[in-house]
Amino acid sequence: MYSLCCISNSLANDGHKFQTMTWHRFSQLPREEAEAILSARTLNNIRVTYEVLKHCADNDWGYRVSSSLFPLLTYDVADLKLAHYPDWVDIQAALADCNYLIHTKMIRVSCHPDQFNVLASEGKHNVSKTIKELNHQGWVMDMLGSPSDYRSPINIHVNNTKGDPADIAARFMSGLAKCDESVRSRLVVENEDKGIWTPKLLAEHFDIPITYDNLHHKCLPDDLTQEQAHRLCYHTWPCKPLFHYSESHPDKPNPRSHADMPSELPYEGFCMPVDYDVELKSKDAAIEAFANLLDGETSLRSN
Repeated sequence: MYSLCCISNSLANDGHKFQTMTWHRFSQLPREEAEAILSARTLNNIRVTYEVLKHCADNDWGYRVSSSLFPLLTYDVADLKLAHYPDWVDIQAALADCNYLIHTKMIRVSCHPDQFNVLASEGKHNVSKTIKELNHQGWVMDMLGSPSDYRSPINIHVNNTKGDPADIAARFMSGLAKCDESVRSRLVVENEDKGIWTPKLLAEHFDIPITYDNLHHKCLPDDLTQEQAHRLCYHTWPCKPLFHYSESHPDKPNPRSHADMPSELPYEGFCMPVDYDVELKSKDAAIEAFANLLDGETSLRSN
């Protein structure tokens, strides 16, 4: 199964777009007016999520939920309370609609909080901010009714290379232990495209599932082939894994830049029983092309 990552280009073209709000803009407005705008944008985001979930259900796709559904909510200085939003009743109803759709259509959902979340940070403030953000994401997953286990993973990077890997891993796990159960039961870690955290090193120091990202492994290789790394990460999961697939953009010098569309057949062993977040920039169209490529209906490689 393939998963759409956050945005549906086809739905966005039809006007179903997520909205945000910066703290700078919020702080310039009278409090009541700012909260009303933020409330309306939050409601819009949940309703867009519902439309994307319907789109995924129609195509038998999973969905990576946007980590920005509730703008500024975890921003300390904003001091926001959802119960004070003028649209809170409608927001709850929209979340319930998403919950019902996920359950009835059996949509696999996940999330991938932003890179600033660093559980292994040496700074207590950074760890506290990360825990708050992860707890929020766990709450969102609960509100959406996703399973409280690795079938609905919350995926992050270690994002720390300072010191001995064993010490970094210990700080990470210490931070995770302070998170809510909604996070502890779902959190997985992903190999990175720079630094030190390859699939092999993650497997040596972590006892939680590892999300294998093929492009990251190309950018930051170890002594494992892609198939070996895939199998290593596969066996860290107690359920069907959710991995990431992408390719380097052919026209950009940075190999970490993601391509718009698929251009090659995946590595050998790709078709093990694994679900994939397809991280190609053309979103819906890329998933369809990728599925066709794997099914043998097209052969981009032959060109």
